[in-house]
Amino acid sequence: MDGSSTPIVSTPRAIVAIATDDTFAHVYSDVRQMIEDGFGDAGTRRGALEFFSAAGGQLAPVFGPAWQLVDLRESRDAPDADRLRQRLAAVVDHVVAYLRKHPEFVKASGLTLDEAILQLPRPAEQDLAHVLAVFPHHTDDRKTIQPLNRGNYFHNSLHAAGWTH
Repeated sequence: MDGSSTPIVSTPRAIVAIATDDTFAHVYSDVRQMIEDGFGDAGTRRGALEFFSAAGGQLAPVFGPAWQLVDLRESRDAPDADRLRQRLAAVVDHVVAYLRKHPEFVKASGLTLDEAILQLPRPAEQDLAHVLAVFPHHTDDRKTIQPLNRGNYFHNSLHAAGWTH
């Protein structure tokens, strides 16, 4: 290690994976969990990802010999919670646009389109910890947690709008 970054693989922390085009975000408790969910395999997703800590710190990917993700390291830059909020707000905006174009997607959840949109997180207005808790994430038992659980439409709409993991 060159001292320019600190490994975080052994320290469980919230990791936010965000598509570089702000069409998808997912929260993980640690790198191992994220890799086991498929983010370590090259070519399994559409597009590139960026990684952040729950405080908004940029996390740099570390790749193995076959270009698989093996770790994340904290950058030297100061965490920027506002930047993370903006990125998460853009993801929510993408979901809202998708749901407005495909209102039938929400129907299976038992919610109206307006009810579904009102239940989405509001990163600009809510506490960042609350927002991250509402975004799709996994626990150690690998079950998806989705507080908006009437049909898991938020998580599923991220995938329906074009993302896989």
